[in-house]
Amino acid sequence: RRDRTWHSAPGDGLYLSILLLPRSSARVPLISLMAAVSVAETLVERGLSGVDIKWPNDVLANERKICGILTEGASTGQSSRIILGIGVNLNHGVFPEDLNLTATSVKIETGSEVVAAKFRDQLLERIAHWYQIWKRDPDLVVTRWEQLSSYARNRHVAISTGDALINGVTDGLTSDGALRVIDEKGDDRIILAGEVQRLR
Repeated sequence: RRDRTWHSAPGDGLYLSILLLPRSSARVPLISLMAAVSVAETLVERGLSGVDIKWPNDVLANERKICGILTEGASTGQSSRIILGIGVNLNHGVFPEDLNLTATSVKIETGSEVVAAKFRDQLLERIAHWYQIWKRDPDLVVTRWEQLSSYARNRHVAISTGDALINGVTDGLTSDGALRVIDEKGDDRIILAGEVQRLR
């Protein structure tokens, strides 16, 4: 998207799609946040430090992107079909010059090679765990996301929504996973979609 490049040599990353068939379409936007929580917990379990989530679902390690998540779906009546796509940088040793300052991998962060199949199985276990929680009590997904993300509260950010740029301070998530921001005028803004940049 947005003319960005994507780089991965064979064996460098884990890329998978998961088909979910939730019985209800209620609070489906939380599925991408649920996936980010699952990836973040998997990385923490593998000993990575500096794991963070940038709203809504970019997983970072020491402020560089290590995982991207995309969801696509369709709803018919009360049922939904969701394709959850996840890409994790595992064994990248270097990145092209235009990505060097913004991307990282498990190998770069830990110095160790990753067996993709083992990482996949560990990640799928976390996704299964959080998917059941999402179906039972989706508020817990929001709570856990906020615990894992330094962007959740009191973070000065600039948000590009496509037709506007909003500067402000984050103030948690809504129950549907939208980002609350107090803008420069002190107004409470609800961000449904946008590109978040941290302001230092």
